[in-house]
Amino acid sequence: MSRFDSRQDHLDYYYQQIQTVILSRQNPVTGLLPASTAITSHGDYTDAWVRDNVYSIMAVWGLALAYRKIDENLGRTYELEQSVNKLMRGLLFAMMQQTAKVEKFKRTQDPLDALHAKYNTPTGGTIVGDDEWGHLQLDATSIYLLMLAQMTSSGLQIIYTRDEVDFVQNLVYYISRAYRTADYGIWERGNKLNHGKPELNGSSVGMAKAALEAMNGLNLFGVRGGHGSVIHVLPDEIARTRITLESLLPRESGSKEIDAALLSVIGFPAFAVDNPDLLQTTHDAIVEKLQGQYGCKRFLRDGHQVVVEDAERLHYEPGELKDFEHIECEWPLFFCYLLLNSLFHNKTDQAAFYRERLEALAIHKDGLELLPELYYVPTAVIEAERENPHSQIREPNDNVPLVWAQSLYYMGQMIQDGLITLGDIDPLARHPKVGQNRQPIVQISLLSEDSDLQQQLANYGIETQVLEQIDPVQVRTSTDLADLYGQIGRNYKLQTTGRPDRRLRSLTTSRIFRIQRETVVFVPAFLDPSQFYITLDYQFLVAQIRSELSYIHEHWNEPGRPTVTLLLTHRMFELGHKAISDSPLLQLIFELKDGECSGVPVKVGTLFQLMLTAATERMEDGPLPEGGEPLASYIMPISAYLPLSEGNTQPLNQIQELDLERETDSWRLLEALKASDNLYEQIELLSNLCRLHSLSHDTGWGEATGEQVTLANLLNEIYIKAGRLELWAIVRRAAGLLNKMAIGLADAATELLVRQKQIAVGKAYSEVSLITDPLSPQELLAKINEFCGEDIRDRTLTQEILIYLSVLINSEPEVFEGLLTLRVSYLILLINSEICREQYCTQDEAYETLMAMSPFEIKMRLRQVLAGYEGLDSNLFRQESIQSRKPQSVNWVVLPQADEVEPSEEDWLHRRQREGGLNRVPEDFYPRVWRLLKHCKGIVIGDKLERRNRLVSDLILSDTTPEEKDFALRIEHLFNKIQAPEYRQVNVEALMELSELFDTNPDWQVDDYVVLDVLVGHAVRLAWIDGGDHRAHRYLQDKAKAWRSFYQDTPHRCAKYIAKAMQFLIELNEGEKASA
Repeated sequence: MSRFDSRQDHLDYYYQQIQTVILSRQNPVTGLLPASTAITSHGDYTDAWVRDNVYSIMAVWGLALAYRKIDENLGRTYELEQSVNKLMRGLLFAMMQQTAKVEKFKRTQDPLDALHAKYNTPTGGTIVGDDEWGHLQLDATSIYLLMLAQMTSSGLQIIYTRDEVDFVQNLVYYISRAYRTADYGIWERGNKLNHGKPELNGSSVGMAKAALEAMNGLNLFGVRGGHGSVIHVLPDEIARTRITLESLLPRESGSKEIDAALLSVIGFPAFAVDNPDLLQTTHDAIVEKLQGQYGCKRFLRDGHQVVVEDAERLHYEPGELKDFEHIECEWPLFFCYLLLNSLFHNKTDQAAFYRERLEALAIHKDGLELLPELYYVPTAVIEAERENPHSQIREPNDNVPLVWAQSLYYMGQMIQDGLITLGDIDPLARHPKVGQNRQPIVQISLLSEDSDLQQQLANYGIETQVLEQIDPVQVRTSTDLADLYGQIGRNYKLQTTGRPDRRLRSLTTSRIFRIQRETVVFVPAFLDPSQFYITLDYQFLVAQIRSELSYIHEHWNEPGRPTVTLLLTHRMFELGHKAISDSPLLQLIFELKDGECSGVPVKVGTLFQLMLTAATERMEDGPLPEGGEPLASYIMPISAYLPLSEGNTQPLNQIQELDLERETDSWRLLEALKASDNLYEQIELLSNLCRLHSLSHDTGWGEATGEQVTLANLLNEIYIKAGRLELWAIVRRAAGLLNKMAIGLADAATELLVRQKQIAVGKAYSEVSLITDPLSPQELLAKINEFCGEDIRDRTLTQEILIYLSVLINSEPEVFEGLLTLRVSYLILLINSEICREQYCTQDEAYETLMAMSPFEIKMRLRQVLAGYEGLDSNLFRQESIQSRKPQSVNWVVLPQADEVEPSEEDWLHRRQREGGLNRVPEDFYPRVWRLLKHCKGIVIGDKLERRNRLVSDLILSDTTPEEKDFALRIEHLFNKIQAPEYRQVNVEALMELSELFDTNPDWQVDDYVVLDVLVGHAVRLAWIDGGDHRAHRYLQDKAKAWRSFYQDTPHRCAKYIAKAMQFLIELNEGEKASA
């Protein structure tokens, strides 16, 4: 039986509690609340943290909702609502003063451009510098937006003007990339070592997902607002936060396997997890690993406010975290979350348990039950607690109460006491949606580019429409829609622009748009061939359509059905040089007509028919761009500056390529280009011209007509012609020279990173080539260009591989099991080695075959490599063996002798960099290399996959003599192509050692090519492993350290391991023969 005579009395009791504990602290000017009144050795809690303020005012909002239900004449409903408004507007005012940071951050995601995490309570101004605090805390901005949406939906009027609407729209853009943005998280520290390194945090991503969902379509002026006060959120940005969140859970981040902060994501207030099983798994992990008698630990080995923590420094030293195991502080705050979550799951017994625990933990003072921030283990019982966890009595710290926790505690009590309902504090009904996954029918409208194609398709029973038949509906490209989103949130007074110009994905374009009385549909971005060549491959195009339909079906969460507009062109059916009847695209359309595509339910119909059930989006912020990007952009234009003969278009041989590569006279190269009608020769000539000049270099070919014909114009012409002929090696090379970037490259890399993978591009000889956090498209392309091989095609192939990996990790995640670091260059090597095995050819010959393959073929080969990774790994090892006819006894002499090496104060790495930079070689170097060629089939210097780097012994020995200059220039040309001077110098040392070995053993003959890349690589591996048995199984992870160590070794030690590597590769071959 209630101890209160009436509901009014019951509410008045909470009013007095909340007034004393919370509202008495509210600043009368700004409306902000201090996190606490405590100032301790661990910090000044009197500042106004954004997160703490939002949580602290929740109890006031809840009590106002409770007072609404009774007929009271004291005006407390309005008073409490206005207190909520005052605080929310105080935070809005503080953030609006940093509008310039919002504008900058939405483009950079740089932590130094982030909104501040806390403000001065009396003024709302900043209190610490941009670089003096871990300000980037996306969960704080997100909880503000989430509760702004919930409070507005409950009837509060928080936003007053269109300027404020525009600012809130920009806050939505601010958090919209949370799925890929590393931040400092709810505990303001990033990585748990607290060295200032942000990381991707599940609690931040989950809160951002909730905020984006809550804000989507919300009218900030409530029922009295028009279309101009509606917030727009892109569905793809919600879907991507969901994908990231589900890939993280039940982990919090890379450094924290679990974190009690996730309670706010799996339950109140976010309700961000759609998968009930994942929600339960995360909940159980928190309870099992973090729950104690006094609350929950924040995360395992959390040293914050533990008595053995050194409070004089923020960071922890390596190995220090183990000192905090079993004695981490426990926070009653998390029992408040568990109480509320138990209520939302209708687990009354569990809720009663947590309320009892909280009552026992509360400190009674002046008739109030106050929750401390945390309970710690006193110094006297630390060892006993370590030996027997949860056995000792803990003490509260001085921060009493933690208002954030107190507010949630009051909320839970008021729900249990029947004063408010679960629906009251969740007016957007987020909780009932958990576990719901719509997976709707995907509608598809087929348009033909002209009546000729329409008639051809009609002959096969396929009904399409041409643009004239759907008038007045307009069809635009996704670029036009991106321009429209760029206008939403634009405000000249605030100096904000709209959404940054980024690619739009399929969920966003799968709607019917009403734009200022116009009806518009947008074709999806992935069909645009002007971006990257992989859409020129008809099989990949079909696979891409299937993949996009599956993505839309899985992640659609809007009212109405998704409606995809496919604009079909003659070019799409011509890809592959097949008749339209044999086109894979035609077969796909037949499949779509049958109502299912790879398990996705679909419906094909006319646009007007589909509009009746389609999802719609209304946009009033700006008109459509005049004219917009023409749909003709889907048919790439072609110039005709260069002649073309398909019959004469044949690959060049190695000598022809090398001769063209060594030509440095621009006039001769341009004249040869004019005369050539062979695409292979043309791309070789243009490659050389691009080494000598920039892409904007004017060839002078347009003087007669007053045009400027640049190298870029000519490359584009070759790119398009080769694409039509499906000469993929030329296409890839032209794309590389044009520095083309795949439209979804950064998205693809992010797709892999958020699934807790690392990416290594290029040769991966240093940590710098490792990608652990999402990068901007430009940063990613720059890293690929920096670390990939000298063959320009390697850059575009690396982009392809990243795109295919992202597709595969979505469709077949099981093939990635056990792979933490995805080494793109190594995956290419594995594909190459399979081609070697199948075709009995050298690695550089296999690489030419690989480059000539279509994108779809490479994708399928990549899948096979991933599925059989371990077996192929050992195959590659065996393929690097060397077949040798050596005498019974080999003298493994090492040059130079240890005592011949001059001592130097300069370390060997810097010395090698200096010598390699100068291209200095020993006096008798070139004759030694010439003699070395007598003992082997040839030598490969530099990138082993570049066939122009192969010196064929028979050709060299027959055409040159040991001392002639032309031979020396040919060798120097290959060395000049090696970018890293220290690696160049090690190659010189390796050739010197090999020449000494063969001079000392004149009867020794090698029946293979000596590939210096392979030989030096094994020398590095063997040298590293010799440093200790523990290194053997970690070589791949320690590869960068191993190379650095090798560069710092003396020439004698390096030569020693070159000899050992040669011995290893020969014995490897002998072992294969013996087992055959």
